[in-house]
Amino acid sequence: MTTVEDNHRSAIHQVERQVLHTAMCRPSSIADMPLQPAHFGSEAHGQLWELIRSMDAGGKPVDPVTLSDVADRMGSPRLSELAMLIGADRDLYPSSQPAYQSSVLVAAWRDREALAIARELEAGAQARQEDAVDAAIQRLMTLHAADRSYEHTSQSALDAAVAQAMEAQRNGGKLIGVSTGIFDLDEALGGFHDSDLIVVGARPAMGKTGFLLGATAAGAKGGAVGLISGEQPADQVGLRWLAAGSGVNVGRLRAGKFRHDDIGSLLQAAEQYGALPVRILDRPSPDIIEVVREARRWKHQLGIRALYVDYLQRIEIASMSRAPKHQQVGSIARSLKNLARDLRIPVIALAQVNRDADGERPQMKHLADSSEIEKEADQIMMLWRDLSNPQAERSPAEINVVKNRHGNIGVVPVTWHGGSTSFVNRSAADELGEVA
Repeated sequence: MTTVEDNHRSAIHQVERQVLHTAMCRPSSIADMPLQPAHFGSEAHGQLWELIRSMDAGGKPVDPVTLSDVADRMGSPRLSELAMLIGADRDLYPSSQPAYQSSVLVAAWRDREALAIARELEAGAQARQEDAVDAAIQRLMTLHAADRSYEHTSQSALDAAVAQAMEAQRNGGKLIGVSTGIFDLDEALGGFHDSDLIVVGARPAMGKTGFLLGATAAGAKGGAVGLISGEQPADQVGLRWLAAGSGVNVGRLRAGKFRHDDIGSLLQAAEQYGALPVRILDRPSPDIIEVVREARRWKHQLGIRALYVDYLQRIEIASMSRAPKHQQVGSIARSLKNLARDLRIPVIALAQVNRDADGERPQMKHLADSSEIEKEADQIMMLWRDLSNPQAERSPAEINVVKNRHGNIGVVPVTWHGGSTSFVNRSAADELGEVA
């Protein structure tokens, strides 16, 4: 007795034969069928398709006789026979809709893969494997990304550009990207944009983490975001947000030396920042595989709109543990850039600069292990603040945009607020008090 599943499998098998027959009889249709061997449920069909693709790419004929002859010379008599059988099958005919039939095969492949993932998840759960769920999520996200088309016409590219420009016009010039948390910087950059890797560099103790946490909170006001905090544990992240939201000096908070009348503002800050949809991974020196996995999971579950990383050189890559540091950093930068494109979100990563930048305003060349970072980043910013009076509550600071694929470069003057360890607009700082 046949089942619905059997009928479906038989129908897909016939579509595979139809696709192969069409490619043999009408080679010009191969370009309309962006299929991989794995998309075929029959391994033999997949092997024949791979042979057809490789011969067509080499400018060779792909008729049944030629395919059969080549397969024979390859030592594959079964593949040779299959080419002749499908080519001579009178029940088959060249399809008038090869693109549609290839999409049917891709959909069937996706269903098979999803079922396989579900079975592996069930088996892993029964075996009490701790990473069974994470592994399933990663495979599902990879499966989802595989459906995305990376081929476009000039018209589709221009249609997308016009739609983006029209959206900006409808917003009346208002911010479209994810806010940086600093108005003047938003004005200069238009915020952080989808698919971009943004690198923010500075010397140690210059305020990189403060900048990133301010940007994270600002981004979370518009939707869920993710934070990879390889430098500080989650409780210290929370402490910095308490200081930023309450105005209570972070040093006094750490020492427990805040006043009784500060409690109200602290509770208000805890409520304000606690309501932000931020997911935090605070594993020290996480591996890039874990970073990518968590980001994909957050995107799938929460729809994160941005990912913030503290910091780039802190991430490890186990598969390259013996490679020179600059090669590891380059691979991590490429992985973060690819992640930004795949998830269509901005990835904002902090980076250390070399010590030879001490005493001067850092430039792009000062980024530690910089060559690959410079290539991969869409935007690079350098933080600088005046350390001539370290005890000053407020001091002049700058955010120097040294690379910008989308527009101008230049310096955005800001103010460093020592108590909350954050950068603020120069005008906002003036309202709070004189800048030192």
